[in-house]
Amino acid sequence: MATATVLAMPGHGVACKPNTNNNFFSKASSATGTVNMNWRCRSTAAMATMTVVKRETAREKAEAEDDWMAYLSPEKVDVLAQLEPWAEAHVLPLLRSADTAWQPSDMLPDPAALGADGFHAACVELRERAAGVPDAHLVCLVGNMITEEALPTYQSVPNRFEGVRDLTGADGTAWARWIRGWSAEENRHGDVLSRYLYLSGRVDTGAVDRTVHRLIASGMAMNAARSPYHGFIYVAFQERATAISHGNTARHAGEHGDDVLARVCGAIMADEKRHEAAYTRVVGKLFEVDPDAAVRAFAYMMRRRITMPAALMTDGRDDDLYAHYAAAAQQTGVYTAADYRSIVEHLIRQWRVEELAAGLSGEGRRARDYVCGLPRKIRRMEEKAHDRAAQARKKPTPIPFSWIFDRPVSVVLP
Repeated sequence: MATATVLAMPGHGVACKPNTNNNFFSKASSATGTVNMNWRCRSTAAMATMTVVKRETAREKAEAEDDWMAYLSPEKVDVLAQLEPWAEAHVLPLLRSADTAWQPSDMLPDPAALGADGFHAACVELRERAAGVPDAHLVCLVGNMITEEALPTYQSVPNRFEGVRDLTGADGTAWARWIRGWSAEENRHGDVLSRYLYLSGRVDTGAVDRTVHRLIASGMAMNAARSPYHGFIYVAFQERATAISHGNTARHAGEHGDDVLARVCGAIMADEKRHEAAYTRVVGKLFEVDPDAAVRAFAYMMRRRITMPAALMTDGRDDDLYAHYAAAAQQTGVYTAADYRSIVEHLIRQWRVEELAAGLSGEGRRARDYVCGLPRKIRRMEEKAHDRAAQARKKPTPIPFSWIFDRPVSVVLP
């Protein structure tokens, strides 16, 4: 989960923040050596200084758009159509039916089954165990739940991919049935976490509900949003990241004595790993049938980073809510920069990128080399960031979270 970084323009001393309305991160300009972003600054002088950078960004963004738009050609879209029988045989079997999948009612106290007294006793026990979960971990859990609850946005993501979209909402293609079945399974995740948090009595449900509402209304920004090559790479990465986050939450919950939460998050993690397997298979097949296009799409997405789906979350009060939530996740070990690197390393191995040779163009070879060199670069950046943090000896900053009644959580901000 990449956190927003607050910088100051040289010579102005004016704090400038990345524009949260535009999550496009462009490559460093070879001419200026600067990283091109869109910024919002209150200083007129700073705005004038950034004008050149914005022009650079617009040019590079146009070039990048031309790059991924080529993936919408009939030839590329037909690749997905030709893979439909393969998807029927190798992707759809990874779904679970409503009768075989776990349901939220299996995980939490059921008043109809337990009766009034039994339900009350079960809820008291659940609250006692939930009380042992530290606030920092609770904030991460709420953030994960809010992310899961924005499912309407996520179902729309693969429905933008050319060649696999569910055009009528009830198409019988393998791709359309996967999208609906995947969404049905994902729907249980937000439901069970929301019910758990409600029963725990530890969160301001109104503040949480309003954050969910705002996140769905805000949507999410995604690079190359209509390309199935780029899109499936994005979702494969996201599913693994989500599995890691829920898995770490399950482990932490167990360490703090909340076996119910550990079971819930463990079940979600298992789902996410199965979904990851499906999307990884799809991309692996694209690497098999169209390696040059696949590796170039992989490099494209990595150059622009994988933007987390909840990056636009806000509670209406904290403009940096996502950054604060991400800082809590980093500090608690729920999801860290090292996890991001490990996912890149895993996907390189999974798709055997280093072994690619036959069928690659010059651009494809450059993309392969770039991707394969990324883990080493990210590790160096981690080491430098760690050294800078050690030298700066930054003290934790108490951040109040509306989700937990404005109780402060101390986090180290970047």
